[in-house]
Amino acid sequence: MKRLISYIFLSIFAVSVFGQDIHFSQYNEAPLLMNPALTGFFDGGHRIGLNYKNQWSAIGNGYTTYALGYDANLNKGTGGTGFLALGLAVFNDVAGDLDYGTLTGQVNIAYHLKLNDEQMLSAGLYGGFGQKSIDQTNMQWDNQYDGVSGHDASIPSIESFAFENYSYVDFGFGLNWSLNHNSTNMSSNDGFKTNVGFSVSHVNQPSYDFLSNSEDRMNMRIQGHGRALIGLSGTNAALVPSVMVQFQGTQKEILPGLSVRYTLREESKYTGFVKDAYLSLGGIYRTSDAIIVQTMLEINDIALGLSYDINVSRLSNATDGKGGFEIALRYIIKNGNNASFY
Repeated sequence: MKRLISYIFLSIFAVSVFGQDIHFSQYNEAPLLMNPALTGFFDGGHRIGLNYKNQWSAIGNGYTTYALGYDANLNKGTGGTGFLALGLAVFNDVAGDLDYGTLTGQVNIAYHLKLNDEQMLSAGLYGGFGQKSIDQTNMQWDNQYDGVSGHDASIPSIESFAFENYSYVDFGFGLNWSLNHNSTNMSSNDGFKTNVGFSVSHVNQPSYDFLSNSEDRMNMRIQGHGRALIGLSGTNAALVPSVMVQFQGTQKEILPGLSVRYTLREESKYTGFVKDAYLSLGGIYRTSDAIIVQTMLEINDIALGLSYDINVSRLSNATDGKGGFEIALRYIIKNGNNASFY
């Protein structure tokens, strides 16, 4: 049992540090964090997104995660062959009794080049900062257990570990290709849209400085993603398959998904007073980890997405199958210069 608490803590700490970046199950609703080339990739002039996730609360203080993103198109619809977009994303995550925290902020810039009437190629960059923090006051070591009443914080830990909060700069880039084949007419519902992209995060591989004189560095994250919207001719429904694959160091994550998007109400093309509305139902499978059920309601320019992770890995013995609840909120502001390519 010697140093048992120390080893347990350091094992959890190593998984947190050297594993994958914190992520959302509704990954398509956090586009600025997934790929900087998706900055400005939407039908509108301005977009605001808010994400919240609460994961593994069944086994104590799990992960509580927030993200806020804003992006805007600068010259979309002005008649040129492309347009520029800028974005800002902030991310905060706190986990465990030690309040292991990650705070990041980044600025994205992307350029979208129109290849023809249906295809577009986008490239993006991001630059920002990150901060890692930990609360040492709640650390518990095996030397502080008296064998009678349990843990006694007044007993010296006799440990020499020196943990230091630290900050770092971060950079990355990405590409995205998209195709938009519109429906033959308003009622045919035979249109097809798709986009495929990849991104590389932490290209400068920032160093980890929690432990003094540490030479460990953050692994680059390589990510690929794809999504499509396939209209089912003669119906008011469309299939929305998606996939996201990412690698970071020795870790990998694969998330295939499928949703059905129902048109509840079509927007009036004549008066504009009747707004469109859609309801999506489906799921995502995080391989060897969780089944994710999700739904989204879109009314005009506002979208609300809800999802829940059902844990199916060996961790389910501790979580009783309970994973994470997630909310995604999106608001798009349109203006007169919008191009309806997306």
